[in-house]
Amino acid sequence: MLPSQAQGVSSKRPRTASSPSPATPDGTDHLSSLPVEMIEEILRRLPLDDIVRTSGLAKPWRYLWAECPGLKLIAEDPPAAVDLVLTRYACNVSRAHLEVPQESLGKTDGWIRALAAKGIRCLAVCFNPEVAFRLPPLPASLFSCGELTSLLLKHCDIPALPPGFDGFPGLLELELEDVNFGEDGERTFEALITKSPSLTCLSILSPSISSDDAEGNYNYRQWTIRAPNLKILRMSAWQDYGWSVDDLPLIEEACVHLEGPELPRILPGLARVCNLSVEITDDSILRWLPYFINLKCLSLYTLLTNSSTVLSMFCILRNAPILEDLHITLVLENEVEETIEVNMELVLNALGPAGRLFSRLKYFCLYESTGHRNEMQFIEFLMSKATVVQQIEIYVRDDGSNSLPVVFDELCQYKKASPQAEVIVNRYVGCYIDQIDDDEEP
Repeated sequence: MLPSQAQGVSSKRPRTASSPSPATPDGTDHLSSLPVEMIEEILRRLPLDDIVRTSGLAKPWRYLWAECPGLKLIAEDPPAAVDLVLTRYACNVSRAHLEVPQESLGKTDGWIRALAAKGIRCLAVCFNPEVAFRLPPLPASLFSCGELTSLLLKHCDIPALPPGFDGFPGLLELELEDVNFGEDGERTFEALITKSPSLTCLSILSPSISSDDAEGNYNYRQWTIRAPNLKILRMSAWQDYGWSVDDLPLIEEACVHLEGPELPRILPGLARVCNLSVEITDDSILRWLPYFINLKCLSLYTLLTNSSTVLSMFCILRNAPILEDLHITLVLENEVEETIEVNMELVLNALGPAGRLFSRLKYFCLYESTGHRNEMQFIEFLMSKATVVQQIEIYVRDDGSNSLPVVFDELCQYKKASPQAEVIVNRYVGCYIDQIDDDEEP
């Protein structure tokens, strides 16, 4: 127990038989006479360690916080205060964010068990390991938190699901960041998502799955993300973990930044997405894709100096018939292995009928342009096809093969299928400045 939280004064200071409440000179105790609702609101606005210290204000305040509904545990709360509150607090805890330092690892299981007993609904458990590649284990007691609606797990090793685990039936948001799934991790990963049938938002950021191969070879079993109520999906990983995505009928927004060749297994489940961000840097060509019937905003992170990534880009674009906003960020390479020019018309002919490509496009933006010939050819091709585009923005790097004025001059020579299209060229230096548009001289 903290020295000041129950007594309110130092133990070296003599105490009278009764400690008077703080009062004004006329003897009125205004603090204790406040309405209960106001006192509770004051307590809810205080940091946790200050909350427990209010026991020392006056007798009426002694452990008053223990029966104040709505207290929350936040990341900055010291472990000692968390211990005391979870021991004495009589109400349910709806929200808790636990930052677990190395010295508090032994407390985590007790904290989670106490929160489960108090009906925790929104929980974040974030570990701070001393060694980046040695993640601390997540206590299996987490799986007893059956009333969760939101869960964030960060920097930890997730154990196998316990026998008889009923899942998280009310879980709406699940975020996994820098977590590892141990032996047979694919099965645990899959079951954790499947047993959360109400999920509307799923974020998987930099996960890992332990290999059970003695030589460290990574041959992952194929498994599927099934979340029929999912509306938002975020995925980023350095490796293909054997995953695929089942059809997501309610999906609205997806951000898929993956380094491996798994996109052909991920994108078909996103056919109904409205806003899509995807990284295309792998040499695998995305030939067989669904029509993205609702896709209006597309952000691509890709290369225009590689024929396979250009082909993959067009495979997506030709299957997005109502696309309105297109953002392309160019991924920089240390060395450009392929510098041959890619003829956009020939690419489309090789892929088959393109339909009305760019027929509804209203806005196009290219970030981190170097003025490479393939980039300029793509812009020229887009300008010749987009009949209703209203604005075209290009952000040119200072270290590119062509300067901003040269890029601008060349763009001004291109034929525009949309007479109202405004062409704007900016200098890219980490932020977007020095704008030139087609109504000004460079």
